[in-house]
Amino acid sequence: MKKNIRIPDLGITSFTVPNTCIHCHKDVGFLEVAATPPIQQDGGNVVAITFLCPSCSKFSVYEYDELGYSGNFVLVDYSYTQTANVNLPNNIEKVSEEFVNIFKQAATAEAYGLKDICGVAYRKAAEFLIKDYVIRKFPENEEDIKNQFLGKIISDKLDAFPKIQTLAKATAWLGNDETHYVRKHSDKDLADLKAFLLAAATFIAADYDADEALIFINK
Repeated sequence: MKKNIRIPDLGITSFTVPNTCIHCHKDVGFLEVAATPPIQQDGGNVVAITFLCPSCSKFSVYEYDELGYSGNFVLVDYSYTQTANVNLPNNIEKVSEEFVNIFKQAATAEAYGLKDICGVAYRKAAEFLIKDYVIRKFPENEEDIKNQFLGKIISDKLDAFPKIQTLAKATAWLGNDETHYVRKHSDKDLADLKAFLLAAATFIAADYDADEALIFINK
C-alpha cells in the first residue's frame, strides 16, 4: 500500500507501508506517527517512520532507504524474529545434519520462552543424533536402528562407548520427562537435559574426528 508521508527536510514523499502488524498480525491501515529527518549515507538517504496499529494500538518502526538520491524510497526488510545463539561442536553436522536443524529449532522455541515445547524438541534432536551416530557405527543395521526404540538402541549398541552411552541414557530419561504428564526426575530440568545432550554431542563429534584422523594416518 502506498502512502504519502511528510518527511522533515524532504516534504511529502510516497512510501510503501506494510500491510500486516508485527504485533497482532492483522492486516491494518497503519497510522503514521512520526518520521525522522533523512540521514545521508552512501548512495542515498535513510529515514525511519513510526506507525501506529489501529487494531492493537502498538507501535512499529520501519526503515526506508533511498535509491541514489532519486526520491524513491524502498522499505528495508527487517526480521523481528528472535535469534537463538547455538554453539554446537565442530563437525557434528557431518554425523547428523538433522540433529543440528532440530536443535536450532528447539533453541529458537526456548528463545521465545516456549518452555513447555522446547524440551520435546530437544528430545527429538537427541533421538536423531544418537540414531544417526549408531547408524554410522552399524550401517548394516540401518533399517532396524531407524525403527527401534531409542532406549533399546542405547542399551544394545553403545556398550563399546560407555561415556556416550551414559550421556545418551541421561538425555533420553530427561527428554522423556518433557513429553510425559508426570516427571520421574523432578530434581532435573531443561538445563540438565541440554547439558547432557551437548556433552553427548561433544563426545560424538570427537569420535568422528578420531575416525577421520585414523583414516588420515593409515593412508
